[in-house]
Amino acid sequence: MTPSELSPAEARQIARTAILATFGLYLGYAGLRALPWPPLVADSLGLVLVAGFYFLPGVLLRKRPALAERWQIGPEVPVPPWSRAGWTWALWAALAVFPAFALLTWWFYAQVCQGDFSLLSPVLAVESWTPGAGGLEEFLTRQCRRWTGEFWPRGLYVPASWVEYYGFGFVRDAAIGVFAIALPEEVFHRGYLMSALEQRWPPTRKLFGVPFGLAAVISSTLFALGHLVTMPNAARLATFFPALAFAWLWRRSGSLWAPALFHAASNLLMDLLLASTFPPP
Repeated sequence: MTPSELSPAEARQIARTAILATFGLYLGYAGLRALPWPPLVADSLGLVLVAGFYFLPGVLLRKRPALAERWQIGPEVPVPPWSRAGWTWALWAALAVFPAFALLTWWFYAQVCQGDFSLLSPVLAVESWTPGAGGLEEFLTRQCRRWTGEFWPRGLYVPASWVEYYGFGFVRDAAIGVFAIALPEEVFHRGYLMSALEQRWPPTRKLFGVPFGLAAVISSTLFALGHLVTMPNAARLATFFPALAFAWLWRRSGSLWAPALFHAASNLLMDLLLASTFPPP
């Protein structure tokens, strides 16, 4: 079912429901986290959010199974069908983006760790109006205590968790990164939210040959805001920019596995870059 096959009222309803579901899911999760749970339960609350990402779209689209199937979020199972185009486009995106991303990461921390926060002026200005004022600068200052003082890392360091269990720690982190973080987030934010918003605001322009519009921007904004629920740090808003890349990959490849695999690989790369930029004593 394409946007043209929906009435304007149906398109508005689908988009409105998706936005309300996004806020409802995140606010509900925030409310759960605010309750005085035992430590074991509190540490497991993230599973509630993951389940919401996977299953809520199918529940909301139970009367529209054709849309759920088209958006790769059901109706039988929430995991999108495997596609060769998914991993192929994820691989090409990684080869194109990751080298520049690593250089930009090292350049960014070289500036910040020398006390130059001018790059973050807009973010710090917004943060100053929130209860978390000063939190980002404090976080980065604390992080920079382990900086070596050089642009290039002195060596390649992997996160400590990767070498646990004779190296199977990396396999565990990669599996968690795909199936408990990247894939559910892509199922919800790209497969459901972005697709639903495109019914209301179909893309009218192309970005590198791919239809791209307001729906991708709004869904990426909500994706970034949602990250504040799990960690109230203004730096989390930077997830808006990779979200745009995930949105582009979703439409370019036609498979949710493309943004999911690229998403997971990006998180693993960031862990590697941070471990190398701020090595252990």
